[in-house]
Order: sequence, then C-alpha cells, then structure tokens
Amino acid sequence: MERRTFLYKGLIIGAVGTFAGCGIVGGGFKRFEPVGDPPKYDILLKGEKRVAIVPRYNSFELQNVSREIAQRVNSSLDANVQNKKLRIVEQSRVEAWLDNANNDFDTFLEVGRDSSINADIVIGFDIIRDPQSPSSIQKKCFVQVQAFDTATGRLLASETLAIVEPPPLPIPIDGTFQIEQQFNTYFIGMVARQISSLFHHTMPRRRYGISKPFSS
Repeated sequence: MERRTFLYKGLIIGAVGTFAGCGIVGGGFKRFEPVGDPPKYDILLKGEKRVAIVPRYNSFELQNVSREIAQRVNSSLDANVQNKKLRIVEQSRVEAWLDNANNDFDTFLEVGRDSSINADIVIGFDIIRDPQSPSSIQKKCFVQVQAFDTATGRLLASETLAIVEPPPLPIPIDGTFQIEQQFNTYFIGMVARQISSLFHHTMPRRRYGISKPFSS
C-alpha cells in the first residue's frame, strides 16, 4: 500500500511539473498575446463592434469584382481580427441593400446607418478605373479605403492603396472577357488582402506591398 501511494504521489508531482512548464501552475493560464505585426488602424481590436463592408465602383463592369472583394474582406476580418466581440454584418445583407438602392448612394455612412445594416463601423472602398483607359484595366486602377463611426460620422481610417498592378496584358471591358475569369486570383485576392490587413495583425511574411503611386 505504501509503495502504491508513493507511485501516485510521484505521478501527481510529475504532472504538476509538466503543467508548470506550460505556464499553467503558479502564474495561471498564459494571457493571450496578439501575434504578428499590429494593424495600421486598430479600430476593430477592442470593444463590441458591428462592422459592415461596403464596396463602390465607378463602372458597371466592376460590380461583381468589387462585391467579391468585399466578401473576401468580410471573411478575412472575421477570421483574423483578434477581438471576440467583433461582429461582421453578413455580406448578403449589404448586397441586398445595394440592390434595393440600385447601387446609388452618397456616402458609406448612408449604408452603415440603415436599420437593415445597423453597423457601428462601416468600412467602404472604391475601385477606380482611370477614365483615360476606358477599354482596359492596366496600371490605371487604385483603391480608396475609408472607415467611419456611424454614430458620430467621424472618419476613423483613410488609405489609398494606389495602383494595384493587373496582369501584364490589358483586359478589355467590352463583354469579350469576363473580368472575374481573367484575373480573379491575382486582382481580387490581392486587393482583399491589402484592405483587410489594414485592420488586423499580420505576420511579416504576409505583408502586402503597394505599387507605385497613382498617376494618369
């Protein structure tokens, strides 16, 4: 009996030593620390927030591209922002609002404040195609990102991502090619990552470079 009791005590001591090495015994569970480089704008990291992502574009041909970017930004923020109290408005709600408004609105605040969206923060972005190149997107596209507090109307973030380098050949916007099929992986994926990484921690290897400043 004494030998068995001794063995039990030995097992307990060994287990305690193992957990102590993991930071559980003595200091309690380790406090979670954010991983990676901090975002340029930390507006989503603290407190209970309901956030809407709103795309805008200056040509009908960019509608599907912009909405796909918005959906990817939505998913990326939901997965990567280190705030358990953050809530992202379903992108389908935003798209329904845009459809009902025929994609016609004056400010991103107008969308975020609507009762069907009811966002605390609205993150909007414009995909702009250079009017001097009406037949293609090639080195003439940039992205303007803005975030607003819907209660006060205060501008919380503003960033111009400048030119987003497209594929090496121009892609006509005349119905001959579907934009999504031509540079879906390159364009949509990169723009979505650049937008979302403004608001969540990123690992150094996942930084997304911005190309040359926009010029006409």
